[in-house]
Amino acid sequence: MKKKIFNIVIPSLTLSSELINCLLKFNNQKYRNFFVTIVLDYSNKKKIPKLNYKLNILIVGKRTMSYKRNYAVKKFRSDFIAFIDSDAYADKNWLTNGLNILSKKNNEIIGGPSIPFPNQSFEEMMCHYAKRSYFVTGYLNFRKYKAKSRYCDWLESCNLMMNRTLFLKFGGMNENIYVGEDKEFIERFRKKNSFIKVFYTPKLFIYHKERSLIKFLIQRMVFGADLYNITNFNNKINSFQPLLPLITFLIFISMLFLIVDYNLKIKLLIIFVSFIQIIILANLVKYIKSLKKIISVLIIVNLANIAYVIGNIFQFTLLKNLFNRKIYLKSRNNK
Repeated sequence: MKKKIFNIVIPSLTLSSELINCLLKFNNQKYRNFFVTIVLDYSNKKKIPKLNYKLNILIVGKRTMSYKRNYAVKKFRSDFIAFIDSDAYADKNWLTNGLNILSKKNNEIIGGPSIPFPNQSFEEMMCHYAKRSYFVTGYLNFRKYKAKSRYCDWLESCNLMMNRTLFLKFGGMNENIYVGEDKEFIERFRKKNSFIKVFYTPKLFIYHKERSLIKFLIQRMVFGADLYNITNFNNKINSFQPLLPLITFLIFISMLFLIVDYNLKIKLLIIFVSFIQIIILANLVKYIKSLKKIISVLIIVNLANIAYVIGNIFQFTLLKNLFNRKIYLKSRNNK
């Protein structure tokens, strides 16, 4: 019986040190019937080390991540496709486990968690813990650690596998979206084809480099600012969760303005903030035991939600296009 072939697609700005590390790690994959396709804006003088598999390099100019993934999938034939980010690397059993699952679930989109690199800095690890909070990533926070297998609404394109024919049949990813292209892609598929399911399993885990605090907060602002693009292509807001930080903020500010007494405003503000912190703390203590870490993550979670609200505000101003395109492309493609 002929072995199934994987095309592993990695979009990136150029050949960065993180991408080279990602390529080297694929030398250790136990399942060997695969090739890798990297899609770059431009080439540089960095040398690619010796690899024990076939590598395709495509130079396409300044394009969206969706365009790069679509182009790579269309360019080369394979049975299955696997997406991973350039600042990540896969577990050695990634393809083996993926093949076993796809052989049984051929009409499904599968993926797994992205966990931080070993030996990352304290700051970067605290950003990772913040992503595990329900108040940052919501009910999909299980994507950030090895949770139990389950069906879910969608998974991130940094760790995604599926049948190539299925991907092409419905047009691939929307090349006009800068942020949330993976969510739009899966929701569009499922809307047209109710038989398609999204399956999460901890067996398909990858290591994903965590961002510094500044880069993490910029990312949160971008996500808040680009909510329009994600929902506009579906002609509806599929979940109110992304709007909760802004809605909560606006409701509370509106209530304060209705109160004349200044001292009462301050007291209510303190009560409100304290109540929110208690709720967040109750969530954090479930997976963090160190007091130092809990305090650090608590601060980052609050900063992340403030950044998201700022992004929401940008969304409703004339600055949103400048913010979305220039800042986001620079931060995301800088890998």
